[in-house]
This record gives sequence, C-alpha cells and structure tokens, in this order.
Amino acid sequence: MKLPHSIEGVVEVTVSAAAGSNKWLLIEVPHGATRKSDYDAVVSKLKSTLPEQLEHFFFVNTDIGAPEGAAWLGKTLSAQGINVVVARCLIPRTFIDTNRVIQPNGDGKVVDGLTPGLPGYIDAPEDAQWLTAQHAAYHQVVSAAYQEVCRGADGLALQLHSYSPRSVSIEKTDGNIVTALHAAYVPEVYEKWPERPPVDVISALPDGSFRAAPKLVDATLAAYAAEGIAAKENGTYHLHTVAMGYEYARAYPQQVLCVELNRGLVADPFVPFGVSPISEEKVARMVAPLGRVLAAALAQ
Repeated sequence: MKLPHSIEGVVEVTVSAAAGSNKWLLIEVPHGATRKSDYDAVVSKLKSTLPEQLEHFFFVNTDIGAPEGAAWLGKTLSAQGINVVVARCLIPRTFIDTNRVIQPNGDGKVVDGLTPGLPGYIDAPEDAQWLTAQHAAYHQVVSAAYQEVCRGADGLALQLHSYSPRSVSIEKTDGNIVTALHAAYVPEVYEKWPERPPVDVISALPDGSFRAAPKLVDATLAAYAAEGIAAKENGTYHLHTVAMGYEYARAYPQQVLCVELNRGLVADPFVPFGVSPISEEKVARMVAPLGRVLAAALAQ
C-alpha cells in the first residue's frame, strides 16, 4: 500500500502498523488543530483584520479529544492486527474548515448549524487564496488515503470529531463572533442551550436520501448502549452536502463512519475559552466502543 505523507503545517500522518496484516483503518481528524501552537502558526501568516481575542473562538470550536481518541485507537487496534493510518489536520477551522466544501462566494453564514468554510473575518484576498491552497493540499493527501484504504472491501475509515456539550446558536462568523460567543456563554444563558448527546453518529442527509454504512452505524449505536453511553444517530447534526465528510462517505458508502464525541466527556474539565485538559481515561472510555466495532467489522 502506498501510504500518505505528512505536510508541515497542513496534515500530520501517523501509521500504526501491524506486521503481516492486510486490514486497514483510516482515521481522519479534520478538526485536529487543537493546540494553541497550531493557531499561532497560521495567525502569523495572515494579513486580515482579525477580531480581538479570536483565540477564544478557536478554543471553543476545535475538536479537543479527537486527536487523542485517534491515537488511542491506533495503538489499541494495531496491537490487534489492524494497520491504522491517522490523518490529523493542522489548519485550525478558525481560519478555514477542511470539513467544508469551499464556496467561492461564501459570506461567512452558518448553514444548518454548520460554520462556513471561510469565515467572514478573513477579509484579505491573499489570505483567502493561501488558506484555500492549504485546504486543497490537505485534501490531496486525505483523498489519496481514502482511496488507498477504502478501494478494497477490507478497508474502513472513521471520521472522528468532538463537539461542544451544548448547542450554542451563533448565526454568522464575522467580526462580532467573539462578542457573540461571550454573550452565549454567560452562565445563565449557557445553561438554557440544549444539551447534546454524549455521542452522535452522523450518518444521513436531512431528507433521508442517503445513510452511510448502515451496518457500522447500527453496530456503533449498540456498542455504546452496551456501555451505558447514550449514543444518538443524527441527534445534533446530519451529513450535509457542504461537508467534505459527506463527499468521502458518498464515495465509499459502506465503509465510512462519522462520529462526534461530547467534549465535556473527554476534557477534565471543558474550558470554553482556554486550554481544556484532556483525560486519557475519559478518552479511552469514549472511543473503546468504536474500537470494538471497527475491529469486529475488519475481522469479517
């Protein structure tokens, strides 16, 4: 198999190999730029007039726990005879979202609860051009990884995300985004936002016309139920045609599983506007059912 490669500042590829095995799992972490250093590396290259304290948006809107979950699965499953490739994006979604189809004339609006590919505060054309090129470079690597792993019936892919504990409604990511977030997270306001499930399996389009990997989805829901963890299917989000995750799920309809983990259940504690410490024990508990499902599926 031709393995994908890392690109500095764009994507980090790690391979946990299992000698003599032809079983492969790809774990994509498109919102894997969770470290402040990832944020700083991109900020230093931009000319746009960014909102003050934009790092608060970064901290509250990056998929903490997902890279750690991918690493745990890589270590655990490779010991069980499965080759695991992890592709971790290093470009913060604060600046461009690699899980979005980039719209040339986008205006920074939220679509069906999904933040846009390019936020409205990226106002320098050269920034938009550079970020779009970074987005393309990421997908050049990731699409090749999907093709290598999933073109045969033996390979599977997991799109691993985490999401905020509550559904906080922000309508537009423009220069007022930080002010809007601060208002939304005032304690007496925040407690009124709907709580999200511990786990959400994102499988179907809103109109039900497509449901990805039904056997994997059903097995995942059952595995979490057996552990007493309330997993839902499309409880908060659906697959959406503006998401790159849908593109890959559509290309490999029986082989791609997309899962959201509640950040409040992997962090210790969840800190909205700062660094959230990640609990290895909590991460292991939240991804272990996924590991069992994927190992069983690859054993067939």
